[in-house]
Amino acid sequence: MKNLTLASRRLSLLGLVFVLLLTWFCYRPALSGAFLLDDLSNLGGLARVDDSRSFVNFVLSGRAGPLGRPMALWSFAMQADHWEQGAHAFLRVNILIHMINAALLAWCLYALALLHSVEKRRAAFVAATAASIWVLMPLLAPATLLVVQRMTTLSALFVLLGLAAYLIARSRLPVKPGMALIGMSASLVVATALAAFAKETGVLLPVFVLVLEATVLDRPKEVTNRLWRVWRATFLLLPTMAIIAYLSTRVSYPDWLIARRDFNGWERLLTEARILWLYLFKALVGLPGQLGVFHNDYPISRTLFQPLTFLACGAWVGTFVAALVWRRRYPLFALAVLWYVAGHVLESTVLSLELYFEHRNYLPLVGPVFALCSILFLRSDQLRRAGMMIVPVVLFVNAWFLFSFASLWGEPSVASRYWAITNPTSVRAVSNLAMYQQAEEGYAQALNTIDRFTLENPRFAYLKIVEVNILCRIAPDQDHGQLVADTEKLLAQVDFSYNAGDMLSQLSDTVASGECQGVTLETVVRLADQLRGNWRYADDPVYIQFHHKLMAGIARRSGDYAATLDKLEKAIAFGLSSELNTMMATTLSGAGNFDAAYEFLDSAEARKPWNPLRALVWQWNLDELRNYVEELEKYSSEVP
Repeated sequence: MKNLTLASRRLSLLGLVFVLLLTWFCYRPALSGAFLLDDLSNLGGLARVDDSRSFVNFVLSGRAGPLGRPMALWSFAMQADHWEQGAHAFLRVNILIHMINAALLAWCLYALALLHSVEKRRAAFVAATAASIWVLMPLLAPATLLVVQRMTTLSALFVLLGLAAYLIARSRLPVKPGMALIGMSASLVVATALAAFAKETGVLLPVFVLVLEATVLDRPKEVTNRLWRVWRATFLLLPTMAIIAYLSTRVSYPDWLIARRDFNGWERLLTEARILWLYLFKALVGLPGQLGVFHNDYPISRTLFQPLTFLACGAWVGTFVAALVWRRRYPLFALAVLWYVAGHVLESTVLSLELYFEHRNYLPLVGPVFALCSILFLRSDQLRRAGMMIVPVVLFVNAWFLFSFASLWGEPSVASRYWAITNPTSVRAVSNLAMYQQAEEGYAQALNTIDRFTLENPRFAYLKIVEVNILCRIAPDQDHGQLVADTEKLLAQVDFSYNAGDMLSQLSDTVASGECQGVTLETVVRLADQLRGNWRYADDPVYIQFHHKLMAGIARRSGDYAATLDKLEKAIAFGLSSELNTMMATTLSGAGNFDAAYEFLDSAEARKPWNPLRALVWQWNLDELRNYVEELEKYSSEVP
């Protein structure tokens, strides 16, 4: 019997190894893919990493989340030498992380099954099967293929490491309960911190463990009731309640945020109820044609009494309550529901994030997959026989769909056309298409695409700023006054987009670098003022600051020192940044006002960020600026 058990476990391990190799084969076509969406904005600083100082500066300067995500940025900085060569090297590491996560997941599920009193050979089989299904899920592919989403998968790696350490320590409770509790505590604290510094969703590790303790794991008999209650309250309940308390403070959106997002906290919650069911459907079906990254046009639920919204919300309330009430009677059902909900509690409830991203399912789907595999292979012989027929088909179909999706991803130009067709109202999909058309078919085709899209969707007419910019570069001698006038009228009603500000900044750079008929820096100011007057932009603090910073840059180019200082001071009133520090210090010192420059740097030093990592970079930047001002002052005193 012992030999049979060992042989079964080895067979399960070999099966998992085969699936991991198959995973590499399926993802391999995507290695020729490109950077996409937030990759450039978050990782563009890699181009400036060329020594230890710039390395540390990049790692500690992250803006993707409140903690800066230094663990993830560190992994990217290690590959800085590959940045100019494209996404290939980054994608290769991402795929390897995904495969490592699958192996870690298999170990965690094996340890969990053993704690659930499943015999070793069956525990190994269920764990390997669940990890195999999970690693080949096409729905999870964007988490690996979007380069910047290494933040998600690396955070998951630390969560799984922490979970593995927790389960190992918990298995030692019958032998050394005191040391086991210390190990359980340490694994939660250390792994949660590391995971959160890769991406903030890592703070959900204690919530995941609470779900396990409330469903499939029995209360340890080796620990007294009082001690167990105190430990659970400290390390599991308290972090969970802290997360819930934090979310409760984010339910009410200020008016400027509603104007930016076009939904409030309640509407987002209603919409996410539908989206969470859609995620589950796509996880089950996995059609590659339905997957992607351009889902910013998802319809918003405005009221509970829309039929689909009411049905989705009612189904979630009923399912969640049933899982709570029957968590001990039907532990696997409860595990599937509560784990999935716990995994989405940050990104799919009331936080003012965008509505839909498939990579958010990376860890949340672990619970449902494990529960389904356990039901199939641990409940009855009939279900096990059914599972033996179903699982190979699921693995084959998933592998085929994953390979198809990765193949599409690996041809960015083809993918841009496909995604623009399947997401015709997505401004990001159309902008991505226009970028490839500009490179491959010339400016005319790209401009035609932008024209047609903005005509059909005038709320995205800020894309016409791109059109003006392109025409200024390729046809500076033509008169673009009419296009500018049309664009100026449309900007008063366009949707909110940070990209609109970036487009104005790029147009400003183009105009400043050469003549363009009918387009001057004053033209950029008029366009910016028109956008600033749009009610969706008018009260947004982030955009107002950007507007003043843009105006300061234009005034500086025009040689208007007083206007430059005025706009910089207005921008700084909304908060300091390293860029604003640089602009103010160089403007003051460039005008010979060195005392004011030193005074400003002293005030900036007193306003360091609360995050100690960002504060360190902040101080470095201020020290460099102070050295610059001192050198400039010394040079000015030496020049007659």
